[in-house]
Amino acid sequence: MKNLKDYKEIIHNCSKCGLCQSVCPVYLETGNECTVSRGQFIMLQGIIKGDLKINKNINKYLDLCLKCGKCSDFCPSEIDIVEVILSAKAEYFRTSLEGKILSILQSKWIFNTAINCAEIFFRVINPKYWFKKKQAKNLTHDLPQTAIYFGGCANKIQPETDKSVKQILNKMNIEVLDTKFDCCGLPFLTSGNLERFIEQAGGNVEKILDEDFDYFITDCASCQWAWKEYIKYLDDDKLKAKLEKIEFKNIYELIAESDLEFVSEKPIKVTFHKPCHEENIEFLSQILSKCKNVEYVEMNGMKDCCGFNGIAKPKTYPVTSKIISSKKSNIEKANADYVLTTCVGCVLALNIITLFRKKVTRLITFLGKNITKK
Repeated sequence: MKNLKDYKEIIHNCSKCGLCQSVCPVYLETGNECTVSRGQFIMLQGIIKGDLKINKNINKYLDLCLKCGKCSDFCPSEIDIVEVILSAKAEYFRTSLEGKILSILQSKWIFNTAINCAEIFFRVINPKYWFKKKQAKNLTHDLPQTAIYFGGCANKIQPETDKSVKQILNKMNIEVLDTKFDCCGLPFLTSGNLERFIEQAGGNVEKILDEDFDYFITDCASCQWAWKEYIKYLDDDKLKAKLEKIEFKNIYELIAESDLEFVSEKPIKVTFHKPCHEENIEFLSQILSKCKNVEYVEMNGMKDCCGFNGIAKPKTYPVTSKIISSKKSNIEKANADYVLTTCVGCVLALNIITLFRKKVTRLITFLGKNITKK
């Protein structure tokens, strides 16, 4: 596991060209150099040299980073800026009282208890989910292909998503192998709790079945991003070797390549929000072309960040609220029946942004409710 000082040369490679300013959502709203990667790298250089101490004031600016990666995409030095910022967050986490308190709250027992309580609460307010329904399993391996599906902790409180995934994959003659994973660990990574993230990563990789399978499938952009980050932090050679054998597959890519057809009972209008962690959305137009009775309208700023960071971290809200307000306005102007996206965090953020007045749902759940036949 790297420390901030291990990134000394990488930070030095920053040419301070300022291209990051043109794409950073926070900088575009504030104009504050300390909120963009160039300015933050200058502060981090001061910490490495010993001229500055990492404190809550510097952490305030690190927290404003949305981890969207837009700066890395434009960086001529090809620096993984998010990774560097996360290492600085980890430095603050290890040395601050705030980090010690958060470490307790994010401990395995407390975190898992919170997830389980959320699952119970969801089932109480949704009578149709009072009892867990056993999914039909194709144990005969009649289907020509198999897949391991990572649904993450969100599917415990959104069982309809898990149902949609299995339904759609079975329609494509792909059997889902039963594997029980924990949360991807993204909340730990972004807060700087690398020790807990590594623990979560190792536990999830260990749960990957030893039997052969064709696909390792995710339907959440942020979960897939977290899984791809595992390789950077795991030190166990056996776990790394197991992880390197995995070929990640976005379920939407499979659907785009399939001959499935989706039909809505009545004409509906949908719009789409692209999560920051979704590498590309070439699949979207292909999937929408398979949807009958569905009209797509592209919202302005479709690729702009939803500002989830400002909702998850209330102390950054005064700044990120401007980003959130812009997204809310664009959603309202689209005037769609559904707002679709491919990230659990974005679903939560967009629901809060629209005050739960819009039907915000994952694309996979929307498709699962409108499946017809091949």
